[in-house]
Amino acid sequence: MSYARINIVEFNSEEFAKAETEDFSASAASEFPEAEIILSVTTGAESAVIVSVYPDKDAFERSAVARTARLRGHEERFKNVEVLEGEVALAHAKPS
Repeated sequence: MSYARINIVEFNSEEFAKAETEDFSASAASEFPEAEIILSVTTGAESAVIVSVYPDKDAFERSAVARTARLRGHEERFKNVEVLEGEVALAHAKPS
């Protein structure tokens, strides 16, 4: 069953939020190659919600190394990161 991580992020400034969003958008697919879905939503000038969905909990757990490296590499940007995780109960996408 698919497994997801939800990051609720507060940045230290609007500039840091923009920089992290641009950086993450450019590198997320290569940093988290097992993720089936990576969704980043800007929820305010200094906040975002990032959802990543993995095929199973094992893939989710393997991604922790890359997540830790990303957070440690940009510590000055983050005011707070709250993390939730769990099994995906619904993953609907409207066909193109």
